[in-house]
Amino acid sequence: MELEMLVIDDDQVNNFVLKNIVQRSYPKVQMDFKLDGSSAMRYLKERDALSAPFPGVLLLDINMPVMGGFEFLDEYHERFSSKDCYIYVVSSSISKFDQQKANGYGCVRGYITKPLVNNNIHFIIEDFLDRQKRSIG
Repeated sequence: MELEMLVIDDDQVNNFVLKNIVQRSYPKVQMDFKLDGSSAMRYLKERDALSAPFPGVLLLDINMPVMGGFEFLDEYHERFSSKDCYIYVVSSSISKFDQQKANGYGCVRGYITKPLVNNNIHFIIEDFLDRQKRSIG
């Protein structure tokens, strides 16, 4: 199993907990963390310029400094809509408006309310792995 996951979230405690949960159940998952949408966008642009593969899964918070989740999604959709990446919006917002707006982006696979629990993480990773198996077989 090869999976690279990019987490875009300014909550470092959440990132620490998430990393521990993922690595305990899926030790081969490579994880990278960016604290805002702007640094994540720079990272993806650099990868694209090098023709490097994109992360298979991207977990995106909505409320962050510098560039929030929706601004990130606007630019991602404009630049990288053809990339094969599962994006999940992971937010503490329970607003129906935020959920509908996030799910309105064709690149968003789902909206998950924080805190992330083991079942949600398991679902995200297994969803990606199932897709990977179907595309190979």
